[in-house]
Parts: sequence; structure tokens; C-alpha cells
Amino acid sequence: MVKVGNILNSAGYLHLFSPIISLGINVSSQVLISRYVDRIGLLKSIFVGFAMGAITLLIIELCFLDYVSSFVVNILTYSALGYCYFHFVNLGETARRIRLLRELAGLENGLSEEEILRRYNAEEIVARRLGRLIKNGQIICKNNRYYIGKPLMLFISKLIVSMKILVLNKKSEFD
Repeated sequence: MVKVGNILNSAGYLHLFSPIISLGINVSSQVLISRYVDRIGLLKSIFVGFAMGAITLLIIELCFLDYVSSFVVNILTYSALGYCYFHFVNLGETARRIRLLRELAGLENGLSEEEILRRYNAEEIVARRLGRLIKNGQIICKNNRYYIGKPLMLFISKLIVSMKILVLNKKSEFD
């Protein structure tokens, strides 16, 4: 016969691991959404995945609301894990170094410097980035001049710079 005390102790472990469980929901949701929901961008799928994990965390936390301090710690832990996951995905998608290494690994004869420079043309890279920013509404173009559109990514970039200043005492890696 199962004792009530054993069930409560097992449930306590659920509360202890709630940030990790929520990260699992975050990652699973993001992967499923990005693969099976048509016309949703990578960034939106990451935000939706994070929200799904946050909802999971809140449900678990509300079931075991014993100490406000553990509630706050678990939310901060999940947020930090979600932030790390965002940058893990971002690194694999956008970093030229990662892309170059993947391309070189797939080519038996490698690439010459000239071929690499042709593939990584600065004008083409900037044109693609501008195209994505315009498509997502993050910038707008009026009279051949670019302006901030939706300020979400600007807010995120300011938040990242603030965190770099707080943690590293630098605004960028070039300081």
C-alpha cells in the first residue's frame, strides 16, 4: 500500500526539478512548432516554446506554493535556462563561423579563400539581414532610409547589453 507521505515526497522532487522539466517542455514545444506549424519563424517558435515552458513552471509552482523564495528561484532558473537555449539555437543558425565549419565538413575538397569570400560576400550578408528585419517588421524602409519598426528586438538587444555590463563590465567583446 502506498503511503501519502511517499507521494508527497515524490511530488517534492517534481517541484525541485520544475525548471528543468519546464525547459524540456520549452525545447519540445519549440521544435514541434518550428517543424509542423506553417509560416512561423524561428524567433516566434522560440518565444512560444518559452511561453509553454513558463506556463508549465507556473502550474507546477502553484501546486507547491510553499515558499515565495523557491518560487522566485525556480522562475529565475527557468528564465536563465531559456536564455541559454535561445542563444544555443541562435548560435547554430546565425554564426558565420559555425556555418563555415558545417560547410567545410560537408565538402571533401574543401574551399579556397576566394570561394569562401565569394560565398560570404558582405553586401549579400547585409542584404539578407535587412530583408529578414524588414520581413519581420523589425525595421521599415522609407525613402531609402531604415528606421526601427517593431521595437521588440531593440529591447532585447538593450537587455543583452545591460546584462553584459552587469556581468562582464563591458558593453561588447571589443571593449
